[in-house]
Amino acid sequence: MQFTALATSMLLASASAFSPASQSTKSGTALNVGQQYGGPPAAPIAGGPPGVGGGSRPFEMFSPDIPMKRIEGGGTVRTWDIPTETERLQYVLETNGRPLKAKVELWEGPIRLLHAMDVNLEDGSQTPFKGMLAFPKGQKSLKISTTGSQEFPCTFGAEVPSFDRTKQLMAFQNDVWESNPKHTMQGTVSEGGLGAVKAFPISDNIESVQIMFWSKDTGKRAAKSKIEVLQGPNSIRQVFDLHCEGSTQPYHAIIETPGTGWTIRMWSKAPLEYPHEIVVEPHTVTDGGMSGDERLWWE
Repeated sequence: MQFTALATSMLLASASAFSPASQSTKSGTALNVGQQYGGPPAAPIAGGPPGVGGGSRPFEMFSPDIPMKRIEGGGTVRTWDIPTETERLQYVLETNGRPLKAKVELWEGPIRLLHAMDVNLEDGSQTPFKGMLAFPKGQKSLKISTTGSQEFPCTFGAEVPSFDRTKQLMAFQNDVWESNPKHTMQGTVSEGGLGAVKAFPISDNIESVQIMFWSKDTGKRAAKSKIEVLQGPNSIRQVFDLHCEGSTQPYHAIIETPGTGWTIRMWSKAPLEYPHEIVVEPHTVTDGGMSGDERLWWE
């Protein structure tokens, strides 16, 4: 009798193992959906730092609660499913103080690459990288791969904002773009070469800088750019290689510049017929602040 009951329970367990998953089961590769965080930028303050709501307190673009996962070095690959109703995605790359080499890609279907960003940091703890992607609704996936050796893992986190939070982020991006000076980056005449170059010296009281790439007013073509972040004369600390097919959507990132002597240098890698515009503005400024006369602090 006991043997019959045991056999019956084993049979039921085996059958349940192959039964279809319930609809409420969450995919193991689904991105985390962020909760409501932060709020709209505060009202502009006369004489405040530029580029943050026209002189407001810094707007918190990234939630501190983004779930982070360790990714081993040596070409390790991880992928995530993106909800079809999503229009924004935020990601963070960092290490425990070691160098960071990784590549972030956004795919639509199996063959169309919408976005790629190669990240190379000397110290992923002192200068973590934060990026925000914009794209139309639809089925997409996020891919992260390490490009360094096995000894250099990294920590990666990604999140899709909630509906209300997405509206806040869109309003903030439009404010940053419309209220700050834009610089046109002309492409190159040689295949694989570098076109126009621009350098932006960073004031010592600026702890982080926000950069935006957008080609909506310059032909709506793909944007390709190389970014170097230097501290001191020709001492390269951070290198980024951007490819963005989303011509009608901006790419927005935060670059950390702690300490003194930083300069951001950018090249266009697109063809001559594919110019794009950039905005480079302070994101976090120390208590010393900036005067109104220093609005265009790199010029």
